[in-house]
Amino acid sequence: MTNKNVRLLLGLLTGLVGLLAMVRLVAGAFSGSRSTFAWIFVALAMIPWVAYAGWRARHGHLSTSWGLVVFGLGVLGLVLTWLFTIGAVLALACSLASFAVIWLHDWPPRRPAGDARMVHMEELTDEAVES
Repeated sequence: MTNKNVRLLLGLLTGLVGLLAMVRLVAGAFSGSRSTFAWIFVALAMIPWVAYAGWRARHGHLSTSWGLVVFGLGVLGLVLTWLFTIGAVLALACSLASFAVIWLHDWPPRRPAGDARMVHMEELTDEAVES
């Protein structure tokens, strides 16, 4: 996948699934003064998560097939968030799995196997003495 904007959108979708799942969990679990603290915590934790997931995806090396996997997990997470009682937790798992795919494809590419080899100091000094 060569388009950085598409990868950015996939990363933002990944983060958005996690954000919406957390919003759904907090909305049903807290009331009163605890609710304010929970909303602040969700905002402080999940808004950077959305940005970070987007940044990682944009700079990654996702192929088209893995991009479709990330998209499928994102759509599945969005659907699960609103369908079932445990859906928000399952959506968080989808977001994490989607981010794992993004993170694994953000690693630097491997160097060719014969490109470099370890050299002992003795070999270096032997070559210097011979020349």
